[in-house]
Amino acid sequence: MGTKIVVIEKIMRLMKNFIFALIFLFPFVFFSQGKLEKAKERLSEKNLTSSRILEDSDENSGKRGVRRHNNKNVFFAEIIEDIAFYAFYGAIIGNTEYRALTPYPYYNNSKGEYLKLNENYAKNSLFKIGINQLFNSNTNALELSANYRVLPILGIEASHLNFSERSIQGKEYLDISSIMVNYYRIREQGVSLWWGVGASYVGNDVDTWGFSYNIGAEFFPFKPISLQIKHKQSFINYSKVNEFKLHLKYHLKNVGLFTGYHANSLGGENVNGPVFGAEYTF
Repeated sequence: MGTKIVVIEKIMRLMKNFIFALIFLFPFVFFSQGKLEKAKERLSEKNLTSSRILEDSDENSGKRGVRRHNNKNVFFAEIIEDIAFYAFYGAIIGNTEYRALTPYPYYNNSKGEYLKLNENYAKNSLFKIGINQLFNSNTNALELSANYRVLPILGIEASHLNFSERSIQGKEYLDISSIMVNYYRIREQGVSLWWGVGASYVGNDVDTWGFSYNIGAEFFPFKPISLQIKHKQSFINYSKVNEFKLHLKYHLKNVGLFTGYHANSLGGENVNGPVFGAEYTF
């Protein structure tokens, strides 16, 4: 009889400990939010707080509007100027110092993506596809991208980012798709620099389009290495998505293998980490 009482007491103590553990863990399990869930909430916000409304006074917004308007005028004026230059000199004069594209970086002992038009292997367009994976302790991201260089000065770039996060409550996802029109302002053999504008779409219950802009540069110090830096910002409702990318590439003919670091801010939630990827140039 005494043994049974001891066993029952042990069982009761175990049950009490189990109940206390459940009470302690309940808020963390059922009320804690992952980064992607918080990001969705912030990116879905469609109302400004009072403090943010005060920051956007009529006077300040008017000044910003004038600056944005002037910047856009300069941006598109430069694009039209270069397109006109390309069309006139390419069609009328022919052999000029204007830059064309190489079939791929470091082709035939060239340096970078651009070269003079008088080379017999010069191209006026190219198509590039890529894939990369970001690794983070809790949140990973897989990105697919495509870049069609319509002209040496003009490109259309599309990308799709899939963020995934594993938590106690299950798996959370956030998808971001972007389409950009890029203007390649500096087109030299050792360096190229571009900027562009476009739109981004955030799915997974946010379901919103927003204006985007980006800027990037790629440096070709020596064969077969290049260093690429890119930044893109998208305005989604009253929040932002920021993407910063730093890639160190190894070029092997049409194939580019790269590693680097990505820093993403999704409505203020940071998802950063090392990346590994590859690209192929057609």
